[in-house]
This record gives sequence, structure tokens and C-alpha cells, in this order.
Amino acid sequence: MSVLPDVPRLYTALAEILAVLLYAQARPPRTAKPVYWAITAVWAILLAVFLHLTGHVPLAWWVPCMVTAIAAMYLYLWATREMNLREAGYSCVRAFVLAELAASLEWQLHCWLWPQYGGGEIPALLLLAAVYGALYGGLYLFERRRVTAVRPNITASATLMAVVMALTVFAVSNLSFIADEQATMSVYYIRTLVDIAGVLILSVQHEQLRETALHSELSAMDAVLHRQYEQYRQSKENIRLINRRYHELKMQIAAIRAERDQAKQNAALAEMESNIRRYEAENKTGNPVLDTLLTAKSLYCQQHGINMTCVADGTLLNFLTTGEICTIVGTALDNATESVLTEQDPEKRLIRTAIYAQNGFVMLRFENYCTQPVELGPDGLPRCSSHGGYDLKSVRAAAEARGGTLTLHWENEWFTLRVLLPQKNEL
Repeated sequence: MSVLPDVPRLYTALAEILAVLLYAQARPPRTAKPVYWAITAVWAILLAVFLHLTGHVPLAWWVPCMVTAIAAMYLYLWATREMNLREAGYSCVRAFVLAELAASLEWQLHCWLWPQYGGGEIPALLLLAAVYGALYGGLYLFERRRVTAVRPNITASATLMAVVMALTVFAVSNLSFIADEQATMSVYYIRTLVDIAGVLILSVQHEQLRETALHSELSAMDAVLHRQYEQYRQSKENIRLINRRYHELKMQIAAIRAERDQAKQNAALAEMESNIRRYEAENKTGNPVLDTLLTAKSLYCQQHGINMTCVADGTLLNFLTTGEICTIVGTALDNATESVLTEQDPEKRLIRTAIYAQNGFVMLRFENYCTQPVELGPDGLPRCSSHGGYDLKSVRAAAEARGGTLTLHWENEWFTLRVLLPQKNEL
């Protein structure tokens, strides 16, 4: 069996650079894009030069040089992307195994077609562009489709498993080459097959981590929904009790009016009417679920010194389920009240709610006074827990399920949550 040339080091460098850039897209950069791409260019050039200069080192130095290249990939991911040490290591491992597969597969095809070429000829370069373009382009599209707002939890055990798998793949795929110190077509067959298996195993592991994160997210959102629904049921019962008390008070007023002593009558009436006003917070919007939520929240605001104003056409929400109304409206008001309660000045505890039609859409706008600026994260949700974490994720999920959107904004000491839903006319 004829001896074949080994993979050119520049081919290997390009494979590693592209693999790192592919998996780096999972997290946003730490710096502005011009700075990031400048750092990337310098890093790529240095890595390519290093691998080229170490391409013909003795076998004893080959492994240390590979470790150095992997360390450069790891440091690049950790330094330029919003990754912790575990996430950077995990992504680095996936990138390394993918680069091994790309380089091995491309060079195997090259040796099968043009074993006489060294790698710098036009046909060889076209093959390189075709193989790398197809492999990395396909994986890029696949990874983009799998991107979600949920960030997989890369645990220490997951990182360790990935490292062990990568070491195993690397050792097995290069065992024949290290033993013979020369490359044959059988070596490339083994190397490619083992690398394919390694990429598939690591992809399955990543998919499991992603599914676990999604399951945790859905469980949290389901818990929020259940809580909101239970709040709605409790609020409905409270309103029933309030209405009964309201009726009793009216009967008492009638009895007081029969009092012959005018002074006693006026004093009793004044006291009773003052008590009645506490129970007149019930909102009439045209939607019983919304009425219940707004009434309960109005009573809560009265008890805690919060000034809440509401202008809402509840009939616009008749196409939503009870759970969806509880999730969107209930969660938004919960976050608003939680935020204003942190204000020391009672005069600043202000909440404004509006639900209205706008250009074929239903706009739900919730505003609350908020002295401190609200910083939004990469997912568009507040980093600060006072304005919701998983809660607002459930609101966004409920809105998107109806073809709508959730937008958040802080300006001039006011925090605004807007939910825009396509309007549906009830027949």
C-alpha cells in the first residue's frame, strides 16, 4: 500500500479556525464587533503560523504542539466570548474533534483523487473550499436552527465527558499513524470514521444538554402558569366574598337610614360609606378573567399604597384562554408591583395599565415608575430579578404562541412592558 502525504498544516489550521468560529457563535462576544474581529484575525494568523512552523517537528514534539494549539483555541473562546471556563472548554473540545474530522475527510478525498498533488494546486484548493464549505456551512445552518433563548447548563461532568471522548477519538484516530509514522489510505479511513463517530457522540451529548435545559425552562414556565391560575381562582373567590360583604353593607345602610336620630344616622352612614369605598375597586372591562385579575390587583395596590390606573378594553382579549390572560396580565402586574414596592417614596409607587386596539393589533402596555435603570440581557429580558426572569420568559412564550411579541424598555425612570398581539374578531 502506497504511502500518502500527511495533511498540510495550513489545512489543519484552517479547519481548527473555522470550527472554533462555528461554535463561538453560541455566545455573544465580550467586545464590540470591530475589536472582536481584529482579535480574531490576529489569533487566526498566529495559530496558522504556529501550526505551519511545527509541521515537521519530531514525533516526540508533535503532541505538545497539538496541546499548545488546543490551548490557543481554548483561550480564544474564553477571552472573546461570554463563556465561563467550563463552557469554553466544552466548546473547544467540540471544535477540536470537528476540525479533526474536516481535515481528515478533505485530505482523504484529496489523496483518493490526486495523490500526486501536495495541496497547493488549483484543483486541491477547489476541493478544500468545497469540502470545508459544505461541512462547516451545513453545520452552521444546523446549529443556527437549534439556537434557543435557553442556555444549556454545561456542568463539570459534561465537560469532563466531552474531554474524555475527545481524547479517545484523537488517540484512536491517530493510533495507526503514530505506530507507522506514515500515512496510508487505511489510516485515513480509520481516522475519518472515528472522527465522524466522535462528532456524532458529542452532538448527541449537546442535544441532551439542550433538551434538559429546555425541559427545565418549560417546567419553570409551567410552574409560573400554575401559580397565576391559582392566583386567579383565589382572586375569584375573594371577589365573591367581597360582593357578599358589599350586599351586607348595603343592607346595613338601609337599616341606618331608618334611624330616627339624625346625628347618629349621619355618623353611621359616613362610616359605612367609607368602608364601602374599599370594596369598589372592581374593574368592568368586558372580560371576566381580566376583571378578576385587575380587581384583585387593585385591592392589593390599595393595601400597599400603590397608585394603579387602568384603561382597558377586555373584549379585545376574549380570544385568549384563561391561562394566557393570567400569564400575560397577571405576570406583568406582579412584576410591576414588585418593582414599585422597592421605591421608598410612596408618591413614586405608580403603575399605568392600558389595553387597546392599534392598527389591527391588541396592545397591552404595562408601565411602572422605576428609578434605577433596567439593564437588558442578550435575550432581551432584564438582568435584574425585580422585573422577572422565568416569569417574563413565560409572558414572551405566551405572546409568541399567539403570533405576538414582547418588548421591554426603560426610559426617564419609567419601565415599560409591551405585548403586541394580532387582533382577532369574535364572530
